[in-house]
Amino acid sequence: MGGVISGAGKGISSASIGLLLAMRGLKIHPVKFDPYLNTNAGILAPREHGEVFLCDDGSETDLDLGHYERIIGCHVSSNNILTSGTVYKELIAEEEEGKYLGQTIQFIPHITDKIMNRMIEFGKDADVVIIEIGGTVGDIESGPFLEAVRQFKQRHWNDVMAVLVSPILWIETIKEFKTKPLQQSVHELQRFGLQPDILLCRVDRPVPKKILDKVANLTNVPREAVFDAPDVQTIYRVPIEFYNRHIDDLIIDKFHMTRNGVRIHKYRELVEKYLDDKEMPEVEIGVLGKYDNCCEAYLSLKEAIYHAGVANNVRTKIRWISAEDLENAKDMRGVWKYFEGLHGVIVPGGFDSRGIEGKIRGIKYVREKKIPFLGICLGLQCAVIEYARSRGLEKANSEEFDKETPHPVIHYVKGQEEVTKKCGTMRLGAYDCELEKDSLAYDLYKKKVISERHRHRYEVNPFYADNPTFCERGLRVTGRHPQSNLIEIMEMDRDVHPFFIGTQAHPEFKSRLTGAAPLFHGLIAAAVQRKTAEGQGEPRA
Repeated sequence: MGGVISGAGKGISSASIGLLLAMRGLKIHPVKFDPYLNTNAGILAPREHGEVFLCDDGSETDLDLGHYERIIGCHVSSNNILTSGTVYKELIAEEEEGKYLGQTIQFIPHITDKIMNRMIEFGKDADVVIIEIGGTVGDIESGPFLEAVRQFKQRHWNDVMAVLVSPILWIETIKEFKTKPLQQSVHELQRFGLQPDILLCRVDRPVPKKILDKVANLTNVPREAVFDAPDVQTIYRVPIEFYNRHIDDLIIDKFHMTRNGVRIHKYRELVEKYLDDKEMPEVEIGVLGKYDNCCEAYLSLKEAIYHAGVANNVRTKIRWISAEDLENAKDMRGVWKYFEGLHGVIVPGGFDSRGIEGKIRGIKYVREKKIPFLGICLGLQCAVIEYARSRGLEKANSEEFDKETPHPVIHYVKGQEEVTKKCGTMRLGAYDCELEKDSLAYDLYKKKVISERHRHRYEVNPFYADNPTFCERGLRVTGRHPQSNLIEIMEMDRDVHPFFIGTQAHPEFKSRLTGAAPLFHGLIAAAVQRKTAEGQGEPRA
């Protein structure tokens, strides 16, 4: 649970504890209890709520599930998230079916029982279930979840721990730490009948021991269970910090589990090597997107770039480029300044027409200047539109943006034309893709059939993409869905462009610190080559 403010780090803390327990050989089931009334995150605005994390089963979930996958190394699905909307929807459906005839439907016991039943279900195939409750202690929406946890802990006293993640505030004007907000969040939690077993005190600087002593004394939490949780250079260092503080030992002892060794050494070497090597070269990657809160809206993308940097032994710096800025540029000379000095460019996914012409302008520049390029979902579609226009189809477009376009190079998925519902109606989840052996994609994946996650409603139109005059010496199809023949991957021949590839999928969702996504790995490798060539004085194409 979180106190004082949202975004205190509950998701990272949950995942970090999960990794340490998994490294002991335990099977971990991480879960997000999200109090919002949406039944999924599919139509929440990335600008406000952050990215929608997509699972193999097609579930559109909260971004914290991405932290679970990337840090713990598990695979998440609809079984790893429960929203208030889902619980209420199920309860109302059951009531309408006559399950509760004669009863008054109430939060207690009907809602809380349903939540507790889910908690039991989560634990059937796991040694430890780690539940993160979204929002902040004291939010009205989270009340039923906290009450359910209270009841559950009362019934299973020795099998439940409550962990509160809350900041100790540093007040710059008076140069002092203030613990009162943290104390109040503990008191608010106690109003629900819950006492924290562990306090993770978030701080942005070293905190004196006497401050932690004070927190323990005033919150009734044993001093050995009060930990500082400092800001770190990368989220992947958090498990190491928790390991150094023996937080996992405390949990293991509470549950009377065997203290097996934690196999953290290779993980720690990987993280610390990347952080401590000051001589590591740097490449700069441009991300041409349309959402303002870049670090949240493109979270998995940002992490995938980081992973690929680790795999290529380089540091990666991201330059966020607004598609609307490019759209408003007077001419292509106004576009140039946004790409100066970049070693690679990614155009990520998105929805609606805002900023689209800016993305197309950017792709035109990248194609002509032979800057390494990776297009993801909408990024691929914009690349196809730009290429079609460069081949003389000046009014080429997607039916998403122009239903009257004479050249719909991007069109509706078959059967989607009359769909009006927005939740769960796209092509969602993991789909296979068969690659051509003579392709960049095959060289990167090193296998014939791959599987990546999808989240889109429009497809590349094969009427154009498979036309020999359209793709000759240019953008060609190198990956298709084997059952439907839908186009998955397109790329330019390497004698035309050193690295220009787009995918209809979202490979960023499967990227890991210990296993970078192949397309990202390839992009960073190409970026390194470009930087090396620049250092040797080779002229740019």
